[in-house]
Amino acid sequence: MLTARQLKIIKLIMNNPGIHGKEISENLNVSTRTIRNEITFMNDVTNCILIRSSTKQGYMINDEHLDIIHNIVNQDNENMDLAVYRIYKIIGKILFFEDCSIYDLSELLGLSDSVIRKEINKVIQFLLKNYNVELFKLKKDECVILLEESEIRELLFKIVKDMALENPDALMDILYMLLSDSWVMKYYKSTKEDVIKIMNGEQVYLSETDLSIFAACILICRVRNLNGYNLEDNQISSPDDLYTRVITKLCMQSSYLEQADNPILYNLLHTFKMKSTDEVPEITDFTMLVFDEFCNEVFDKYSINLKESEALSSKMLLHIEFMNRRVIGGYELKNPIVDDVKTKFPFAFEISMMIVPILFKYKRVYVTEDEISYLTVYVAQFLENENVKLKTIVITSQRHSVKQLLTQWLEMYFKNQIVIVDIINKEALKKMDLTSIDLVITLDSFLILKDVEVFSMDKLPEIKDIERLNSMIHMIRMNKRVSKILDCYIQKEHVKVYPDTTELPELLQDMSKKLHDSGFISDTKGFYEDVLLREKNYPTNLGSRMMVPHALFTFADKTGIEVALLKKPFEHHGNQVQLVFLLALEKKRNDEMNLLFQFFNQIVSHKKYMHQLLQSEDSDAFIKNLYSFKLLE
Repeated sequence: MLTARQLKIIKLIMNNPGIHGKEISENLNVSTRTIRNEITFMNDVTNCILIRSSTKQGYMINDEHLDIIHNIVNQDNENMDLAVYRIYKIIGKILFFEDCSIYDLSELLGLSDSVIRKEINKVIQFLLKNYNVELFKLKKDECVILLEESEIRELLFKIVKDMALENPDALMDILYMLLSDSWVMKYYKSTKEDVIKIMNGEQVYLSETDLSIFAACILICRVRNLNGYNLEDNQISSPDDLYTRVITKLCMQSSYLEQADNPILYNLLHTFKMKSTDEVPEITDFTMLVFDEFCNEVFDKYSINLKESEALSSKMLLHIEFMNRRVIGGYELKNPIVDDVKTKFPFAFEISMMIVPILFKYKRVYVTEDEISYLTVYVAQFLENENVKLKTIVITSQRHSVKQLLTQWLEMYFKNQIVIVDIINKEALKKMDLTSIDLVITLDSFLILKDVEVFSMDKLPEIKDIERLNSMIHMIRMNKRVSKILDCYIQKEHVKVYPDTTELPELLQDMSKKLHDSGFISDTKGFYEDVLLREKNYPTNLGSRMMVPHALFTFADKTGIEVALLKKPFEHHGNQVQLVFLLALEKKRNDEMNLLFQFFNQIVSHKKYMHQLLQSEDSDAFIKNLYSFKLLE
């Protein structure tokens, strides 16, 4: 949008064709020189003569550009503030005119020295506020550049990116300002065509906005190179991936790019999603680590499992992959409605903020609130549509006011964790089918149910009850997760009861063959020998009766588990082993296996349950007994 004064000048000239500068200056209470400078600036930044002038006729609107004038006046809120244009123009002049002084800028921009000083302060504050960078400082009225060439280009890239995302129609104007020359327009189109041609060869494409940003940044490199502002070639090797191939081909086919441009262009391009019709962008091990840790911390604190929906968690994982790239590379997205997101989805925003310390721990970078607000949208969608809440029955015989207070308390503190199916008295509970119920909350401390967890309070809830109920909800959800993992990895056809004495080598050989026959491993002999070597050097005993062998170096085609229950134990490192879980593990992080190991550890520490498990007569009984165990807090 126009500044208030510039808009008034436009409207005065539209309503009074032929008005002279003195009349305008008197109307706005400024000098005639200021009016001349404002009109010169508006004509300059729009790259056309909007306002004509003559000594005799005064100022008039140029009829050739009436459409632009009407667009500016009628939709000024949708156009960039010309004061911001001036900031970019000053940045361009300082960067392309060495040792540029206040007096040089005054002459180049047609502004007084005092106005230039004010504008320079605006530029300094703008860059500090938006990019936390100090581009230059004034030294004896000269603008002395403080940044290295790579830092300058990164700053220009960020400005271009932000403008293209905020107002794509203004991108060309911004390039004109920053590069301090209009000839760049001639080469922008051909640069864009070069990028498209190379990407077509790789059978990938960028969104129109990302393509425009990338072409503009290539142009920045070209102009900086041609003006003698070259990067040092630090011989930094880029990864051998699709992004590197695109950059390398671009440099090979373009005389205006140099080898030293590769790393900085790679860092930018790597933050964009290059799409193809048949390929999903690769998720790095680091992103998997961050995502797993994030999900686990959310579960531990709020008992909310963000992986409950595979489809949504996959989208969230992909978003975090590119969020990490942007944050680590310094190309974070800005979100103009970040405050609205925080207001509308406060709990989802609170959850999303839990990723901040995780990224800082590993990469020493902070995720901005703008980036967090985009992640918040995914979390909010999960809470609204995918979060499976515990089905809960409230038991109370108290008067209506007590019921109301209790339900209000539950709504306030647990609305994202439980859903109240019904509020009934103790007598009605006896007739109710509780098969699908996860939790019963009651004010009766003597209520005990066999198959459903009961949370009891002697009176209306207190602060301590929040922690108590959170703990129970967490335990219920944890056991649900364990049951889901058992369903996935331990079926009765993979459980075998051995009635006769069997030694460890023969047992592992038999179990390895079963893993191969089920498609979990490819090399039975190699896997078996690897597991045996591990047991010799690093035994996997848990307690005195159980062991969980797995290979050191041999990875599975897919994760699988075979179970052996021995009626006659064998001796292994001083233990009488009767229960063996043989694991074939893929070469990737799997937090489900971490939870399964926690489950195994609790099994061996529970003597009564362990005895019951070892007494199983067949695979059906074993599976039933295995599922009957509950994880403890």
